[in-house]
Amino acid sequence: MFAPRVAVLLLACVSLASAGTRQLSVDVQPPATLATELQEYRLAEHITPVNYNITLRPYLLETDRNKRFTFDGEVFIEVISNQATNDIYLHSKNLTYSVREYWQKPTTGVANPTAIQFGATNTTNYDTDIVKLTASTALTANTAYILHFVYTGLMEDDMHGFYRSSYVDDNNVTKWLGSTQFQTHHARRAFPSFDEPQFKATFDVTLKRHRTFNSASNTRLISSIPSTEEGIFTDVYKTTPKMSTYLLAFIISEFVPRKDDDFGVYARPEYYTQTQYPYNVGIQILEEMGKYLDKDYYSMGNEKMDMAAIPDFSAGAMENWGLLTYRERSLLVDESATTLASRQSIAAVVAHEQAHMWFGDLVTCKWWSYTWLNEGFARYFQYFGTAMVEDKWELEKQFVVDQVQSVMAMDSTNATNPLSDENTYTPAHLSRMFNSISYNKGATFIRMIKHTMGEQQFQKALQEYLKKYEYQSSLPEYLLGAWQANWPNSSYNASSEDIFKSFTEQVGYPLINVTVGNGQVNFTQKRFLLKENDGSDSSLKYFVPISYTTSEVNNFLNTTPKFILKPDVTTTVLFNETPKWIVVNVQGTGYYRATYSDANWHAIHQALITANWGGIHENNRAQIVDDLFNLARAGYVTYNLTLDVIEYLETEINYIPWTSAFNGFNYLTIRLGNDTSDFNYYIQTLTNKAYNQLGFSEASNDTALDIYLRTKILSWACRYGSSDCISQAKGYFQSLATVPKNIRSTVYCVGLREGGEAEFQALYNKFKNETVATEETLLQNSFGCVKTQSLIEKVFDLIISDEIRRQDKSSVLSTLYTENNENVSPVFALVTQKYEALAEAMGGYSAVATVISNIAARFTTNQQLTDLENFNKANGTKFGSSQATLTAAEATVKENLQWATAKLGVFRSYLANYRSGSAMVNAFSALSLLMVALVTMLRN
Repeated sequence: MFAPRVAVLLLACVSLASAGTRQLSVDVQPPATLATELQEYRLAEHITPVNYNITLRPYLLETDRNKRFTFDGEVFIEVISNQATNDIYLHSKNLTYSVREYWQKPTTGVANPTAIQFGATNTTNYDTDIVKLTASTALTANTAYILHFVYTGLMEDDMHGFYRSSYVDDNNVTKWLGSTQFQTHHARRAFPSFDEPQFKATFDVTLKRHRTFNSASNTRLISSIPSTEEGIFTDVYKTTPKMSTYLLAFIISEFVPRKDDDFGVYARPEYYTQTQYPYNVGIQILEEMGKYLDKDYYSMGNEKMDMAAIPDFSAGAMENWGLLTYRERSLLVDESATTLASRQSIAAVVAHEQAHMWFGDLVTCKWWSYTWLNEGFARYFQYFGTAMVEDKWELEKQFVVDQVQSVMAMDSTNATNPLSDENTYTPAHLSRMFNSISYNKGATFIRMIKHTMGEQQFQKALQEYLKKYEYQSSLPEYLLGAWQANWPNSSYNASSEDIFKSFTEQVGYPLINVTVGNGQVNFTQKRFLLKENDGSDSSLKYFVPISYTTSEVNNFLNTTPKFILKPDVTTTVLFNETPKWIVVNVQGTGYYRATYSDANWHAIHQALITANWGGIHENNRAQIVDDLFNLARAGYVTYNLTLDVIEYLETEINYIPWTSAFNGFNYLTIRLGNDTSDFNYYIQTLTNKAYNQLGFSEASNDTALDIYLRTKILSWACRYGSSDCISQAKGYFQSLATVPKNIRSTVYCVGLREGGEAEFQALYNKFKNETVATEETLLQNSFGCVKTQSLIEKVFDLIISDEIRRQDKSSVLSTLYTENNENVSPVFALVTQKYEALAEAMGGYSAVATVISNIAARFTTNQQLTDLENFNKANGTKFGSSQATLTAAEATVKENLQWATAKLGVFRSYLANYRSGSAMVNAFSALSLLMVALVTMLRN
């Protein structure tokens, strides 16, 4: 599953009385804390499913009357009883049964025996969704049985299970469709099942649909014949490969496919022209992935691959085997309107989901404790698989700032968890595992191992891993075994197991302390924490692959580690001559930070301000910037040192280090609150060279990274007061229909930030008439740039309404308080005044608690803290277990206020001195010019 860059809210939903009503979801506190009681969330393993034969008949038409948005289901489940037992445990949620029976599977040629009804002592645990069925006579060990169920279910609008979605066509008619999202634990809402990833089986799917619809599922369609029910067709699909329940999928819709014999892209008819790029890139990536892994996709038991764009979709995308499903904006490309950044994102999401065909579908994590075995590889190939086809986007470099640096922030706090987390039982636990640890850290760890092993050995190990465990469930030690078998015969002073366990079973990552002097360099380590006393275990140590280069060697191409730094050991490297500087972690290929003596930091700074930045690779320039910002925040270095070094950015023209810089500045600008006058001057001066070089207009020789940097530089320059930037952006806004696509985000935002009702109405009208999903997303996310109270309220009302899809509400709302610091308090007031309506719109109080927490993270005053405390005191109990999120938000605000008391003054003083220093330099320069002119006049 692809998690969008914006936070994905995985909301638990309670049972609904009918399809036409909705209740708010209140998170339920896990019923127990003891491991033995938490184990009740897991199924017993004495029954193994072999095959599901499923028939579903959804009701989507108005003429279906009171059955509309429900479905009829029937399933035959072939199981093996691994021991003699009377009890069968499986999952079921919100299904109403008319038949629940079983019989022993007959041998070939023998008629089915009489069905036996399950006994009257059947029970359902509504916390765990586990149904206990009691057989009247014991099942025999090592014997096959058929379980038979007939039932009905609800097609909710919450984007989980077998749910309903809709869109408005070109004739202004609302069209309904049925789609699925089963990961992690929602297959049980469509059919009774052994709904855990380890219980793999094959599936035979039959879908009954009205003649106005078509259907799609994981495999090829075998037949489509009229049913005995008038106007209804029965579509029968080939048997799937052996796979987990969460990978099953089906769609009932009026979609139109762009399709050949084995590859297709489905979308609503109006969007057909936007399917060409994903069709092309999808075919290419699937082929290249098969070559790299030495296992062609079509050889794995599925003869086709389809991708579908779903209007309402909770995740970014989903890896259903043979039927990948996506948000529309994550799949569809309009050549004239879709930005290059969105185009890259779409290709990357396609690569992510297709990588899952091998890592997740063919070989599946045994339980969600090891989600990273699926998602870490998918996120890794999201970059490196895409690069096999789109090789001009420099994705290896983007990986460092997108993935490595982004996860380090979370992994240096007490909110983190290990990659392999055994404490994973409840739905809340499962949701937690789909976080940046499993995705970003998983991919980062995999990349570190690749650079430690070498590309050839790494590739060979993956091929062997997939071959050995195909159609099976996997554990981390299985992957470790493949890496061990291909570990290079080198001088490494530690094993692959040492590195593997220290980074997968422990939280966090190390800070490498590097001291230089007397012809030697010493390396030691400690765990890096943003705050030492936050309750985290600061004693953790790791086996760390260390790479470095020096001023004398200056080789940033060799990323192979020089040695493995062991826990509690100081490693000393001797040099004939003390290097002027050393940079550790070449190209950011290791998962750690590095710090040096002030002298080495200053030597690095001197290198950065020479020609070509001293030869220091852009990945390492980005690493230096990111490390310094975080080292200063944690108190390992001073902000004066940090800001002195990053003044080199005045000459920087590369996207990668600038991205790290803007990420670092984000934290500081939030702390500044509304008083940013000195920072405005600082950022305009720092970005001046890049701004003048890039401007608003694209050049024919612009690289992808040039285009991305232009977007960032314009955004920051305009936001922080560049009169030229604002003037040009406002000029473009006057002709909305012709704004170049790659600068639209800046132009739209400036138009609203500097404008009023008329500008908002113009952009809103464009949004209402938009037919390109990526552009629609760009427009609605620009709404948050408004500044007046009346427009803030108008955007908030839009979010609560149905005009913004539920899946998009959180991202639109976040822009309302992130694009303008002045909006933080007004938006908090609206959220806390209308929290019940917002909960209804977003699907539950947990979503609202997350919003409040995110807003509170931007508080800068004691009065804001008091407002938060008062709200929590008055309303906290209504949030159920999410009240803990509100309490944690209070702690975050207090920490940020403490940080401001200790360090904000230093930052403000630096900014003031920078401004006055620049003024003195400018005055001196002007005086010098005047003196030269005067001397020239006297000589003449």
